[in-house]
This record gives sequence, C-alpha cells and structure tokens, in this order.
Amino acid sequence: KLQDIQLPKAKGNKVILINNAATIGKISPLNLKSDVNIINEYNINIVAPTILCSKFINKYVDIKKQIINISSGAANNAIASWNVYCASKSALDMITKVIDKEKHDQLEIVSVHPGIVNTNMQKTIRTTKSTLFPERDKFRLYHLNNELENIDVVAKKLFFIIENISSFNNNILSIRDINIK
Repeated sequence: KLQDIQLPKAKGNKVILINNAATIGKISPLNLKSDVNIINEYNINIVAPTILCSKFINKYVDIKKQIINISSGAANNAIASWNVYCASKSALDMITKVIDKEKHDQLEIVSVHPGIVNTNMQKTIRTTKSTLFPERDKFRLYHLNNELENIDVVAKKLFFIIENISSFNNNILSIRDINIK
C-alpha cells in the first residue's frame, strides 16, 4: 500500500526519485472499460506518483533532491482508446508544474516525454485489435520502419537530464530535444 511506503535514508549529497511506473491499461474506448480498470489505471499513473512525490519531498527536507517524472507525448495528444493514459500523463505534467511553482527547498523537478520507445508497452499496443484501437497500424509501422526510440539512447539522455537539470528553462522535456554526443 502506498501509505506504507518507507523511503530509505539519503546517502551522499543528492537524492533522486524517478517516477517511471505506469500502465497503458486496457486499450479500448472508454465506454468499454470497467470502473475497476479506470480506477486502477489512474491509481498507477497519477495517484501513486503524486503520493511518492509528496513523501519524497517530506522525507528529504535538508538535502538536494530531484524528481524525474516519466510522462508521455500522449499528455498533449488525444489518442483514441488511450483515454486514461492520456489524461493521467497530462495530469502528471501538471503536478510537475505545480510542485515546481511551490518552490520546495533544494528541489528540482522535471517531467520527461521519452518518445515512442521500444518497450513491452509498444508490443501491447501493436497487438491490440484494430476494432478497439483505430491507430494500431500506425504504431505497427513505427516498429516495422525502425522508428522506435532505442532504450539505451533514452537512458543516456535521461542521465544527461539528471546531470544537467538546472540548465533547462522548462520543466516539461522531450527526449527528442536532448542532444548528446
């Protein structure tokens, strides 16, 4: 249970929370989802990260801290049958902006859009029935045309963001805009 989560003691001079847990959930029009599906998807995608951010801020008061919320381009793009996913990622971006405006001591926070990454979630998207997900073939083409972001490149860019977080003017970042050598 989230209320029972105990964060570890800080070691070193900086702590980092990377909120990466999320689910695409049941890919289908909203009216075909059960109440339980909807509640579970919101709990995983926005309730849990929000609670973790709060606990993190409260636990690590006197130390430099960073929160990296892993969001999605779906936060800004309505994608049919990704109803809760799009809404919850948009909410994650907004909670990131609000926490930043609250000016917590020694806290830097960003929300990162990693792009269309070659993950198990993409496999799920590509295998969904087209009757439930009208954009399925577009995502199959991304895979066939080798247009998915490589996980190693995304990881390197995330590390770059962590190491250079104070140099960004915006706290909503796209991996595609990060250039590293």
